[in-house]
Amino acid sequence: MHNAQYTSIKSIFSEILRYPFVEGIQPEDVALYLTKLLSLVGSPFAYETKFENIEITNNKGPLPCDMIRINGTKYMTEDCNGYLPLTYASDIYHSSYHSEDCPDKRCISDHSYSINNGYIYTSFNEGKIKMAYQGIATDEEGFPMVPDNVKFKEALKYYILWQYAEPARYRGEVSRDVYEDIKQQYYWYVGAASNSFNMLTMDKAKSLENGIIRLFQGMDHHSESWKNFNKKEYFKK
Repeated sequence: MHNAQYTSIKSIFSEILRYPFVEGIQPEDVALYLTKLLSLVGSPFAYETKFENIEITNNKGPLPCDMIRINGTKYMTEDCNGYLPLTYASDIYHSSYHSEDCPDKRCISDHSYSINNGYIYTSFNEGKIKMAYQGIATDEEGFPMVPDNVKFKEALKYYILWQYAEPARYRGEVSRDVYEDIKQQYYWYVGAASNSFNMLTMDKAKSLENGIIRLFQGMDHHSESWKNFNKKEYFKK
């Protein structure tokens, strides 16, 4: 379970410096390994939930540079409660319709989008969208922050040690026993961290139960941004 708290990479950096075969490591190196490990763990709960307003011009707008995964996107309007949810385009040629060298500038899809090469392409020509997405939490200096989870921090430490121990082993600076122990510790902690992030709290489990166990399944949750998915179903006698 992730407690939605983050800590600086400096705590990991100072601990790693105690090992002789990682001399010369810099905070930028720790930041790079952190982003790689977050991708390897693969849990959406390890990232920070963020929101971004994006201006759409000529059917496209720039994606947030720190975006890892899109949770949802809505088209800001003056009616329909202020927004219309967008679906992902099923047309495999959707993003090509609005490229500069394509003569077809028509918007043939109905409130949909696709993403390609750092841009979001929409079915409408101009406007503003609000995107909810998951990205890496950063500190005031722009460095990525570490999820405040003991298992993940240990996984990050041993992941970095493993990356440095492997070439050091071939140079004869690290024994095989030390190398294998570091690798074993990494595998154990990365699995434990992944399980910890994906473990539901009692409240999350109840929300999931309310959304799945229903007699009436006709509600379109996407149209209201999943706002009432966790609401309990009631029937009047």
